Amino acid sequence: MLLDRRIKKRETLRTIAEYEVLKAPKNAAKLKPPVGPVKVSLLDISIGGCSLDSPNGMPVGTRLAIKIDPLVFALEASEKRKEPLEMFGRVTSCITKALWHYRIGVYFTKIKKKDVALIKRFMHIKERRKFQRWNMTRT
Repeated sequence: MLLDRRIKKRETLRTIAEYEVLKAPKNAAKLKPPVGPVKVSLLDISIGGCSLDSPNGMPVGTRLAIKIDPLVFALEASEKRKEPLEMFGRVTSCITKALWHYRIGVYFTKIKKKDVALIKRFMHIKERRKFQRWNMTRT
């Protein structure tokens, strides 16, 4: 059983994200980071980080620039937003899921305030939907 080391609560989410490697650690000479942006699936998110389903494994400490499609957030929070969420992060874990599939854990090092607010609203709405609704009608 894996120990959950996350600082903030994460919400499961399936949407498209794009990352680009900014800087790889020096001890990662054997692994060649991908050149240019890579489209991947976003698995979950919080205001502190996210996890990505990547075709490329990468060492802990790799710095990334991440863009996330805002459509899911905008639909949940009833907001009209066209530009992607943009943030910078550092890889904290890389777990092999299957052949050419890696679960990359990312800790956000820099994120815009408006993106944090949108993620918080999304998480609040998702949390409210988990609670059972009360039926106040008499029978």
